[in-house]
Amino acid sequence: MKFFKITLTTLFVSFVAVLPIGWLGAEEKSQPAQQEQLKELYDNPTLKKWFEEPVGLEKGSGPWMDVYKPPAMHMYWFPNRHYVKPDGTYYDQLLEKYKAEECVKCHEEVTPGIVNDWRESTHAHPKKDEPFAAKTKDIEKRLNRELKEVSCNECHGKDHKELKMPSWNTCGQCHVTQVNQFISEKDYGRPNHAQGTEANVIVPWYAEDFRMGLGHMQFGCDYCHGTSEKCDMCHTRHAFKAAEGRRPEACMSCHMGYDHPDAESYGESKMGYIYHLEGHHWDFEKSLKDVVPGKDYRSPTCQFCHMATGKGEFSHNVVSKGIWRMGTLPPKGIEFKSSLKDYPYGVNLPPLNYKLDIYSPQSKAKREKWIETCSNCHSPRWARLYLENLDDAMFETWACQDRAQLILEKVAAAGALDPGPQDRDPCPLGDVLADALGPGLLGQTIYDVFKQTKGKVPVIGPMLGVYGVFCPGKDNPTRIERLYADLWFGDKAFVYKGTAHVQQDISWWYGSSKVFGKIAEIESEARMLMRAKDTDRMLKEKGKYKSIPMLGLILAGLVGGVFGIGLIMKRKGH
Repeated sequence: MKFFKITLTTLFVSFVAVLPIGWLGAEEKSQPAQQEQLKELYDNPTLKKWFEEPVGLEKGSGPWMDVYKPPAMHMYWFPNRHYVKPDGTYYDQLLEKYKAEECVKCHEEVTPGIVNDWRESTHAHPKKDEPFAAKTKDIEKRLNRELKEVSCNECHGKDHKELKMPSWNTCGQCHVTQVNQFISEKDYGRPNHAQGTEANVIVPWYAEDFRMGLGHMQFGCDYCHGTSEKCDMCHTRHAFKAAEGRRPEACMSCHMGYDHPDAESYGESKMGYIYHLEGHHWDFEKSLKDVVPGKDYRSPTCQFCHMATGKGEFSHNVVSKGIWRMGTLPPKGIEFKSSLKDYPYGVNLPPLNYKLDIYSPQSKAKREKWIETCSNCHSPRWARLYLENLDDAMFETWACQDRAQLILEKVAAAGALDPGPQDRDPCPLGDVLADALGPGLLGQTIYDVFKQTKGKVPVIGPMLGVYGVFCPGKDNPTRIERLYADLWFGDKAFVYKGTAHVQQDISWWYGSSKVFGKIAEIESEARMLMRAKDTDRMLKEKGKYKSIPMLGLILAGLVGGVFGIGLIMKRKGH
């Protein structure tokens, strides 16, 4: 057990820390100025190879691309890399029946819903009114040609032998400003939408589930994390209505549940109820910059708050004001008693080589933008005090997490985890993690531990310690580890989101109360594990283990004898 004592304080590695330096945008960068030319999402050759280079369905994406082959649906969710053009008898027959330019006529037969959506869209009528005519004129200047309509071939290509599934870079040929704003999310660090694919597949449990034959069960992760590839996560095909993208429901289909209960917390708040009662009268055709709070919208929407950049401007970058980063990385300002005080444990990977600084100049500037946004409906004093209350709630929740983590560290240091790491499956990809990443990224101590044990180590806390809610290893995680993962990755998120969106029951009953309950369960489980460890030690010291099998045989013989005598007496009685 010396091994556990030596390594415990270094094993709480962030899952995003499986990326080489330079793969992540630092959180503290300012938003870059817009450029006329469409920006690149992947300007790094390694990233291009891992996420953008077309490979069809022959291999996956990311650092573990050779460990798994993606499901066929990945061609639609991650089209830049995995799309496979259609073939087969049915497709060939359609090409014989219809000419290449008869897309609409053909699809009226094959997919009539798509055609009807398109016919009602602005793409079909790009100059339907004066504002759209002006926008279309700007696009025509960019493309140097007239657009009477944006038909199928504009997005899917003209050559039926080389059809493509459009992605953000397709949309960016016309909507360059919006796409550039979207891409700029990466400059603020994770979490963001622009790097959704990366965040989905870089985590070791993703490839591990494929190795275990459970890859298709990650449907939910795949479908949501397609945000980096396509704009239709918010503007659904084939209508692509801006008005639809301005409604809260556009966000709620993904932002709900266990680790990001935004739909529940906003939807059940007073703001959400006003929207549910009155939102059907609001004019979502209006651009956000033209919305008059209290007149056009009587309560804010997700988009009105999160797309606001200050001074009445709005952007397709929705993370530029993010301070707490989903609440998953430890902040400065807490005297941690557990090894959280040592975070990031020697990991040499910006921006994960420091704790969050909630009161840094950059964070303070973001806070002022939040206060400006909230002041559309509340007084600046109310907004400032409420957001300070959110900070305090998060600091207190982190203190609870610290308390829970310290308990687990003591149990692991005592070798009381049952079963211990040496007797269960390693953490995901634990057998190859060290060789794949090296000491330069993991830090020498963590590298040595993983290398020597092939991943059979107790991994607890931010962020790799959450693998237990994503990957079912044999006897891994143990009950106490799963309780802890639920506390900090799930319950704590309800405290955060419920408080942020002013939904009291989400904050308390589904958040704080659950955190307190998990701590009680963790403490009880820890006591039982430590008692079991003490009992094992005592029996070994007294040599009682050798006598236990014989004692079992004696007891079995006695029970059998008593049962036999009972049968004899019963027969004599008759």
